Amino acid sequence: MVKSICVLMLAAVIAGNSIGCSHSGGNAAQPTPTPAPLATMTKEKYDKINLGMTSDEVKGIVGGEGKLISESGDKSSPDYTTTYQYQAEGNPNGSAKITFRSNKAISKSESNL
Repeated sequence: MVKSICVLMLAAVIAGNSIGCSHSGGNAAQPTPTPAPLATMTKEKYDKINLGMTSDEVKGIVGGEGKLISESGDKSSPDYTTTYQYQAEGNPNGSAKITFRSNKAISKSESNL
């Protein structure tokens, strides 16, 4: 009799663990949100960008963020440097690059805007 009770208890524990392992508990993978489309650049927008502007000021002119193509240094360091590339609006062969150090534009270049 005691042996039967032990077997039943063991079966209940095993069954409980199996159920617990298969229960997702709301931890199912969530779909990754689609990133916002990258901003495009025109010659007019490019000409409004001045060295010394913050990245937020540049985003305000361009209408959003470009593609991050280079990043160096620690984000908390004053030498943290990023370069963003913007595709030319309506021209697949054109682009502009803006480089920021300490969140200030330090260089800009364009091709075929």
